[in-house]
Amino acid sequence: MFASHMIVPVPKIEDRVFKKPLLCGPGPCDLWPSVAEAVTRPVLSPICDEFFNVLADIRAGLKYLFQTESNLVLAVSASGNAGIETVIANLVAPGETLLIATRGIWDERAYDVAKRQGINAVQFRIPFYTTFSLEQIERELKKLKPTALFITHGDSSTGTVQNLVGLGDLCHKYGTLLIIDTVVSIAAEPFFMDEWGVDALYTSTQKALGGPAGISPVAFSKRAEEKIKNRKHDPPFYFDIKFLAQQWNCYGNTRLYHHTMSPPLIWALRCCLMEVCKITLPKFWERHVQTTAQFHKRLQEYGFKFLIPKPEDRLVTVTTVVLPSGYDYMEFVKYLRAKHNILIFGGLGPTAGKALRVGIMGVNSSIEIADTVAHAMADTLRALTKSSL
Repeated sequence: MFASHMIVPVPKIEDRVFKKPLLCGPGPCDLWPSVAEAVTRPVLSPICDEFFNVLADIRAGLKYLFQTESNLVLAVSASGNAGIETVIANLVAPGETLLIATRGIWDERAYDVAKRQGINAVQFRIPFYTTFSLEQIERELKKLKPTALFITHGDSSTGTVQNLVGLGDLCHKYGTLLIIDTVVSIAAEPFFMDEWGVDALYTSTQKALGGPAGISPVAFSKRAEEKIKNRKHDPPFYFDIKFLAQQWNCYGNTRLYHHTMSPPLIWALRCCLMEVCKITLPKFWERHVQTTAQFHKRLQEYGFKFLIPKPEDRLVTVTTVVLPSGYDYMEFVKYLRAKHNILIFGGLGPTAGKALRVGIMGVNSSIEIADTVAHAMADTLRALTKSSL
C-alpha cells in the first residue's frame, strides 16, 4: 500500500567476517568470558524488583572497588566521557573555578567540558612524561582557591600514573574539592577513595574491569554531597546526580524512574564486579604488577625503550614504548595486527607520533600474554628493519 511512497530502497546489510584480535591497546580490552555471557541475560524492566536487586549488587561492588563508605555511588548510562561531564557539571557551577592539572588528553577533555558549561577552567601544565608533585599543586591551589581540582590518576595517552597520597588533604586545606579520573587505573592500581580524601571520581568498564564500554561508575564524598545538595545551578538533566541517586536507591528505596538503562550493560557491570570480588582487589593489583614487570623485562631484553623515564611514574595498565629512530608508529601497529592479530595503538594527544601504547590489563593480565605481546613486538621490529623504513 505504501510502496509507491518509498524513496530509499532496502539496503543490503550482510554479516561481516571479522577475526577478533587480542585487544592489547589502551582500551577497549577483552571481556571476561562470564561478562560476554552476562550481556545475553534477560532484559529487565527499569521498574521491576530484579532490576533494583541488580543495582544494589552493583553499588555494593562499587563501594568495594573504590574503597568508600559513601552512599552516593552509582553508574551513569554512557561512556567515560559522560563520567567527566557528570562529576564536573554536578560539582562546579558556571562562573566557578575548576583547576585542571594537565599532562594528557583526558585533562584537555575535562577543560573542554568545563568551558562549554561556562566554568572558569584554568589549566596548569607539566611535561607529559612526568607527574605532579604536591608542591606544584599547592602553589596553584594557594593562588586560585578553586572550587575543585581535576586530575587524572592513570593517563592512557601518556602511560603515567599520578601519586594521589596527600592530595585530598591538600585540596581541603584550600576549600577545594578533589575530582579524579580513574578510567584506566581502577581495579589495576591501588585506589582508596576515603583514605585519600577523594571527593568525586568516575571510571568506565572497558579497561581493567573487563567489560563493554557504555556505562560509567561514579562516586561522591560527603563533602561533595553537600555541594550538590546546596548548589544553585542545574546540570544537564541526564547527568543530574540528584535524580540518578533516587533511581539507584542511594538513600533508601526511592525507585525514581529517570531513564531506561541498558539491561545488558547493567548485567555486564555487575559481572565485572563479581570477577574482581572473586579475585579480591589486593590480588588483582598484584597480578597487574607482576604482569607489567614481566612485560617490561621482555621489552628491555628486545631493545625497546620506555617513554616515561621514572619507573614509579609508569602506569601498570598502559605502557608507552618508544621505537628506534626511523620507524613509523602506524606501520608498526598495522604490521603487528596483520602478522600477529594483536591490536595496540600509537600515541594520542601529546604522545601522537612519539610512542606506542600497549595495554595488558584485566582478563589479559597474565605472564603468558605479556610474553606473547613482547615477542610479537620484537618480531615486528625485526621485520620492519628489512623494509624501506
